[in-house]
Amino acid sequence: MRPLVAIVVLLSACGTIGSSGRGDANLPFVAGPYRDLTSDEEQAANIPPYVLYADGPLYREPSALAASSDPSSASVLLYAVASDGKHDVLVRSRADDGRSFYGTSEDNATGVHTPPVVLRADQPWEGGDLSGPSALTVGSETWLYYAAAGGIGLAKSTDGGTTFVKTSGPVFARDLGASWEFTPPRAPSVAVFPDGGFHMLYAAGDAIGEAASDDGIAWMRVSGNPVLAPSAPLANLAPGQTQPFDTGQVTDPCLAPRLEVSGQTLVRVLYAGYDQALGVATRTSAIGFAARFGDRGPFVKGVGTVYSVGLDETAPSLFEWGGGQLLYVQEDFYGSALHPPGTQTYPSIAGAFAPASETLGAPLPFPSAP
Repeated sequence: MRPLVAIVVLLSACGTIGSSGRGDANLPFVAGPYRDLTSDEEQAANIPPYVLYADGPLYREPSALAASSDPSSASVLLYAVASDGKHDVLVRSRADDGRSFYGTSEDNATGVHTPPVVLRADQPWEGGDLSGPSALTVGSETWLYYAAAGGIGLAKSTDGGTTFVKTSGPVFARDLGASWEFTPPRAPSVAVFPDGGFHMLYAAGDAIGEAASDDGIAWMRVSGNPVLAPSAPLANLAPGQTQPFDTGQVTDPCLAPRLEVSGQTLVRVLYAGYDQALGVATRTSAIGFAARFGDRGPFVKGVGTVYSVGLDETAPSLFEWGGGQLLYVQEDFYGSALHPPGTQTYPSIAGAFAPASETLGAPLPFPSAP
């Protein structure tokens, strides 16, 4: 059992899918609330809500990508960071139901199923480790953005996302003239907007910036960065009121644009927020939500969190299909005899579902291939 499960959603501007809005008024905050996956929704051997976990590879920082063009299909590819024993690499897994992932600890009990490495650091600018995968489909190709020591790189696949060829050098690097970017850019999240343009949200320092591109390779930062920053602490709290959950840092954006029936582009963002500043030893994280209409400008935050379980949840990734929304997050692993509550934990990938009031059907078997 996990020591704490509390999913909270307090959204000040709730709306329905298809709300038109004017400017950034009446934004339809349509993300969550998310609830943890249950034992009835996962393979019997699995430990819910975890969907990809093992104490050797230490799977983390998920990026979900639909494996099918059929909007009713829950088949999903999951790219993630893993340790190969010396360095952090990027691996690929798969689930036909969004939950039963190839190579998770219970599936890999015999040592046969191991998610394959699709990218490792092999260029001088990258250093030794890779992080922050962001996968998307561009035409007939799969593009995989990632973070490394010298910035953000891009690799492309023409075989469905199994083998990748990197571009030469980073496609996005640190802006030494931007005081808020006091760390190299990391945690990219890239999406193609309805007008065909590419947009990237990225974390740097304690905030989140945005860049735009016509081709996904040559990027320019938008004006007004950062587009998401830590919330200001409240000077005077009313009875029962608490400080915003993200006063210390915002990071790990997950960009999810969609075209509304009104013709407007609704840009949704899930992100990780911390209550203490970057570098503070003890701090608490949760997953928040923000949105805006249009392809430029700051985001309006929802109030409170959309997913908060007290297990250092970070790196949200959203998969949407006709059956609902699956949220994948990195969080600490608890729940086995080897790692009961109160003992040493390790990072793993957990799953949550919305609408929270509905139930997923029986899980499918683990895939025979990634």
